[in-house]
Amino acid sequence: MSNVVAFLESLASNASPLSQEEFVAAIAAADLPDAARTALLARDVQALARELGGRGAVFCAIFPADNEEPEEDEPQEGGETPDQKPASRAA
Repeated sequence: MSNVVAFLESLASNASPLSQEEFVAAIAAADLPDAARTALLARDVQALARELGGRGAVFCAIFPADNEEPEEDEPQEGGETPDQKPASRAA
């Protein structure tokens, strides 16, 4: 598995795209298992993920904190902005 990851890393570190012939030659020259080689040649992401023991889908969710303070330009609860002070009351 580490050979496959190292091969993918070497492909990703090269900024210039490979032609189909260069891609096939790179796969042929690499020390890869047959299943990984077949998946790469077919550009089958799911088969390669299965070969590497990866997950089919990964999800990410971000939830804001409940006690998050409002930004300076957002009005606060009660309709006051941070620069406004409550009007004084005469007794």
